[in-house]
Amino acid sequence: MKIALLFVSLLAGMAFSVSVSSVTVEGNTYVSDSLIIRTLGLSAGTAFFPSTLPQGVRDLFGLGYFTDIEVTVDSTENQANFLIRISENPILSNIEFINSGSLKEDDLLDTLAIFPGQTVSINDIDQAVDLILSLYADKNRHLATVTWSWSDPGPESRRSLVFQCTEGPDVRVGEIVFSGNVSFSDGDLRDEMKTKQDSFWRSGKLKPLQFEEDLVKIIEYYHNHGYPDALITETSRYLLPDDNHFHIDISIYEGSYMVFGDVSVSGNIELSDSLLLSMSQVELGNSYSSKDLDKTLEFLYSAYQDRGYFYAGISPIMEPSAEADSVVNILFAVQEGERAHIREVEIVGNTRTYDNVIRRQLTVVPGDLFRRSALMRSLRNVFYLNYFNDVIPDFRAIEGSPDVDMILEVDEKPTGKFGIGANYSATDGFSGYLEVAETNFFGHGQNLGTTYEFSKTVQNIKLSFTEPWFRDTPLTLGGELYHTTSNYTEYDRRRTGGSVLVGRPLPWVDFTTASIRYTLEKVDVFDITEDPDSYYYTLRDTDWPRWDSSIRLSFTRDSQDRRVFPGEGSKNTASLDLTGGFLGGDIGFQKYLFDSTWHVPVWWKFFLTLRGRMGTISGFGGETPPAYELFQLGGTGFYGVRGYGSRVINAVNGFETVGGKTMLILSAEYRFRIIDQLQLAVFTDAGSTWESWSDMDLSSLNRGAGLGIRVEIPMLGIMGLDYAYGFDGPEPGWEPHFQMGASF
Repeated sequence: MKIALLFVSLLAGMAFSVSVSSVTVEGNTYVSDSLIIRTLGLSAGTAFFPSTLPQGVRDLFGLGYFTDIEVTVDSTENQANFLIRISENPILSNIEFINSGSLKEDDLLDTLAIFPGQTVSINDIDQAVDLILSLYADKNRHLATVTWSWSDPGPESRRSLVFQCTEGPDVRVGEIVFSGNVSFSDGDLRDEMKTKQDSFWRSGKLKPLQFEEDLVKIIEYYHNHGYPDALITETSRYLLPDDNHFHIDISIYEGSYMVFGDVSVSGNIELSDSLLLSMSQVELGNSYSSKDLDKTLEFLYSAYQDRGYFYAGISPIMEPSAEADSVVNILFAVQEGERAHIREVEIVGNTRTYDNVIRRQLTVVPGDLFRRSALMRSLRNVFYLNYFNDVIPDFRAIEGSPDVDMILEVDEKPTGKFGIGANYSATDGFSGYLEVAETNFFGHGQNLGTTYEFSKTVQNIKLSFTEPWFRDTPLTLGGELYHTTSNYTEYDRRRTGGSVLVGRPLPWVDFTTASIRYTLEKVDVFDITEDPDSYYYTLRDTDWPRWDSSIRLSFTRDSQDRRVFPGEGSKNTASLDLTGGFLGGDIGFQKYLFDSTWHVPVWWKFFLTLRGRMGTISGFGGETPPAYELFQLGGTGFYGVRGYGSRVINAVNGFETVGGKTMLILSAEYRFRIIDQLQLAVFTDAGSTWESWSDMDLSSLNRGAGLGIRVEIPMLGIMGLDYAYGFDGPEPGWEPHFQMGASF
């Protein structure tokens, strides 16, 4: 930017206004005179105050059209004639690359944030050069150079922007060497880094952002192992003689080794010293650790924020001990502040889901004292709906009041499902499915869906609807209609019926709901085996079809952190099925099932999931359980034991055609969450069924183990493939298991 010295000198002596006689603009080709004059704040015949010119020039530059601005003035007898000379940024016609090497021109054009037809500033070009260099760095071309130039003006004064590239050699990390480190070896510090030296099993790639993160990790390592003053003083690198590897030097100042001494608190009124000190992770005599300090602060803040002290401030102060130079005492200085209430709760980001669907999940309501535990529970409840990719809380201070407004920002995700596909298993051969469902029907939180499944053994169609909050009360109402045909070796079965469901949370038991489901169905068994030695031959003694009238009482405690691929919490369900007896119908039995799943975070993105399932069935109302209701294990689902085909694990001789009256399945999975929607798993299952509990023999459990992948796909739901080896049975071997929309 240039402003004539004559005008600057004139401004220095002018504390009054002058009258604008004329304004002339030179050098512009595509920016109008009127826009330039108006932005500068100059107009013929008006008064001009010199002090306003600097801001006007900044505003003119802010338009992004100019590389240079020069303003001169000729002033006589309180009249000012202005001349504005400008140089415009070129208008881009196209981008050219010379010698782009390993980078494809199409990829470069797609990546750069400049496009034909726009004006391009020096800042735009600098950003483009930095981006091109970063792309070269991703391909290990760290010595690449990029220069640029403008072509001569073409039609409509547009120009081509030409990038001249020299990518240089492929350069990896050859050596990482530390200096100044006495307490920890080079190997210890290199273990903290993701950047690795080139070797047979390491790529040796140097990623600038990752390298900066590595430097932070090294200092964190020192700070967590007794060296609070450690810092990195310098980093440098040079090319080794082979011209393909870097030597990297990292200089470290360690400082003095320190251990924790006494821990004390001050400024606390609401909470006692003993309570606060009981939360401390800092222990006398332990090496100084920033991690322990941060964990202590987290606990202290949580304690205060759960009592309404939203503005509480806690500062850890390091005080040298009089006992030894290597001992540091820690004082947590507390400023409690005032208690805060929630004035308003505002929900933003939901374009489809109604506010009330979200608000009814909140335990934070207007007028309540701010409590961190209530906030965390609210976030869990909203996220658990599985309608949103993310749920982010924010707070707005209220002037003149300690109270706050809470803003809950949600990021909606697709909740509809439309799936069609096919799969193959050794047991059922080819099978397919068609599913249309919506778990947030018209944004009201209702679940409506229909499913059709088919294979050589099963034909199943189902229509279901669930209202989880009837009239905005925590009362669940639902129902379904279904028609199922199952074809087995010994018999075929057709079931047609429907059910209604009523459920409600139990307010005195956290995370727990109770429900009752009534089912009425018509059951027809046909094509029954003619082998008199078969257990299922007895089905011939019954007049079919028959009516099945039953209720299911269920109690579920679900504290999982998310509905899909949970990583923490547990889910425990106990249920009782009563069929026949006082309920009427032609079939009578009682079935008890228990399902317990626990998720434990292990490290980073690794989780351990443990699951146990057990059940028993017996007669009811003077009737005995029909043969098809007995437990037959294998495959996937509630009765799944992976590594075995569906329904192959039975009670008699281990692998015959008779189901059992008791069953037990134990499972363990070690999961790695690549992203929220994708997991890998290593698992093992063991399960069996017996005639009675007295026959149970844990050594007879049928064992399986394998690998699995699971993915949540928008509009399709959860899909997964497990490949497991069954160790027991007549023919041990591998068995694939494809699942769609199932719980893993």
